[in-house]
Amino acid sequence: MFFDEILGQEHLKQMIQSSLSNNSFPQSKIIVDKDGYGGLLFALAISERLLLEKGLKNSDVLNHPDLNFVFPLFSSKDVASELNKEWLSYISDNKFPDIVGWMSASNSSGSQGSVRVKEVESMHRSASLKSFYGKKKVFIIWGGELLMTQAANKLLKILEEPPADCYFIIITRDINEILPTIKSRCQISSLSPALPELIEEKIKAINPDLDAKKIASASMGSWGRCLRYIQEGDNSFEHEEDFVHCLRLAFKAKKNKDAVIGLMAWSDKMAKLKKEEQKGFLSYCLYLIREALLLSYGAPSLSSFISSSDFDINKLSPFIHSKNIVNIVNLIEDARYSITRNVNAKIVFSTFCLNLTKLLSLKED
Repeated sequence: MFFDEILGQEHLKQMIQSSLSNNSFPQSKIIVDKDGYGGLLFALAISERLLLEKGLKNSDVLNHPDLNFVFPLFSSKDVASELNKEWLSYISDNKFPDIVGWMSASNSSGSQGSVRVKEVESMHRSASLKSFYGKKKVFIIWGGELLMTQAANKLLKILEEPPADCYFIIITRDINEILPTIKSRCQISSLSPALPELIEEKIKAINPDLDAKKIASASMGSWGRCLRYIQEGDNSFEHEEDFVHCLRLAFKAKKNKDAVIGLMAWSDKMAKLKKEEQKGFLSYCLYLIREALLLSYGAPSLSSFISSSDFDINKLSPFIHSKNIVNIVNLIEDARYSITRNVNAKIVFSTFCLNLTKLLSLKED
């Protein structure tokens, strides 16, 4: 069962399984999955319970004629029906999909993903038709934050009067990008990070030679992010060198204009890296910031950081605290997301380093 593949989220699993058993599952649901917590797995697990008879394998649900997907496209030339095979192949191999991975799998030549009104209209037509088996149909809209305005308005009209026995599951990274009127018509469930020990255990089961504690720490509770970290490779030495250089310039920039020039030169260098290297670097930044926070709050036993150079993380830790940690993490996440959306990398990294400079100057009361 897909439920068995989800790390943590036990309370939410129980609630959903109970509503499915009691035939009280809502027709419209939003699953908020900020980054690889298992949103698609939840949607597939729900679909499995709604559509499949007992005895069928969970792999069968992906090819069930009454399960329909709406997903982002990257070019005006892309046609959803022509990419459905690629989409099913992609999620068959990757139950924690991300926008960059899907862009690569679809071989798209476009630059920005979006869910268009044409795809939502096609979904509406399908919902109005009789189901192939039984009575129910399920529609999974992946990438709800990428709904274009017309598409969102069309979806709203469908949710206002949903066809009988049709279930709509919207998976979104950012609930704030969903229309308030859509949210008001859906039951919303937000996924939470998995415990580090659960991630460590799973990493060890996959490859005992990996540094499970370090990768689990870098994943910050996201198994999807953990998988990306493994796939992107461990370039810790290069990432540490680049981030430490940025940090040193950031601390100097408050009093030294030349350091600001240095930050712009650093941004130029980072912008020239390959996209996967940029993403790997930002994942490493999250890891190092978390390690500094652990030291800042007197929990060195929980830290797994070992420098590949002469960098002393104890000198950074006093500058990572309750007044700036959330904003720093959001800054890194936003930069990574911007890279996935093909925002100009020079702008992304120049904005990143300048804002990091401001945040590091904040003092804890």
